Amino acid sequence: MKTTIIEQAKRIIDLRRYKAENDAINNKVEALKDEKFKTLYQTYVAKMIECAKENRELSAADNKLKTQYLARLKELGLSSIEPDYTCKECGDTGYVDGKYCVCLKKEINKILKRDSGFDFLESFDDANFDIFENKEYMQKLYAKMKKWCHSDFKKTLIYIAGDTGVGKTHLIKCMANELINLNHIVRFTTSFSMHQDFVKSYSTRDLDEKNNLLEKYLGVEVLFIDDLGTEIGKYRDITLNYLYQVLNERKLNKLPTIITSNLTLDDLKDYYDERISSRIIDKDTAVTVFISGKDLRLKDIKNK
Repeated sequence: MKTTIIEQAKRIIDLRRYKAENDAINNKVEALKDEKFKTLYQTYVAKMIECAKENRELSAADNKLKTQYLARLKELGLSSIEPDYTCKECGDTGYVDGKYCVCLKKEINKILKRDSGFDFLESFDDANFDIFENKEYMQKLYAKMKKWCHSDFKKTLIYIAGDTGVGKTHLIKCMANELINLNHIVRFTTSFSMHQDFVKSYSTRDLDEKNNLLEKYLGVEVLFIDDLGTEIGKYRDITLNYLYQVLNERKLNKLPTIITSNLTLDDLKDYYDERISSRIIDKDTAVTVFISGKDLRLKDIKNK
């Protein structure tokens, strides 16, 4: 994942922490101007220090002081003199036990979603199966894909094939939404956009740019590739080499990849070389599904 994306997300979390701490300081400064609050608060702090030195708990009378100074604070129309962090888990640091906190992951996902090219996501709960000719099959498929989203990803690649307009992109939007809600970091790309990055990475002499262009496909937790097979042009060799690198590295690192395509498995073998097709159809690590039916977009047009 590009370092700049993590930095952007951390900056958002940091600003929340700075605001919470600054608000608390300002409240405390203002509250201490009031003699009643000041007396109650300073007495309570003195009792806390005394108890700490003697290694004993605060008494009920001591705790009553806190209740009293908090009540006085409310009378003054001020909120807490302690930082009111947005995330109670990490205190707006972005980390819990050295790992990304849920709040930081959500901010990263917002940035990735914004940069993905998808305007919005879908929900499994809102799926309308009446639009499909093969309603029962699609219900089972959606249930299977939702179950996979909640799994430990022993199957690291999902290949969803079918003709144009049968609902492949809608399905992966549901999957992406489910994964985001489970606090996974996801990235969306079309195969054409990915191909353009491959060509840029191959052409540039800037090593940082070269690495960043690939890292967003190699390092992200879950990668969605839409419309595989629409990208290859005159730079076919570049695409084949880089696509193999992405699929192979992600497989080795056990990072999930979801692909949609108009290509059947037989077409896939003809369209790409054996290195790529073998990664996609590997029964030990991949799941392949095919969605049949008529173009749903044409159906929508006729119904208007």
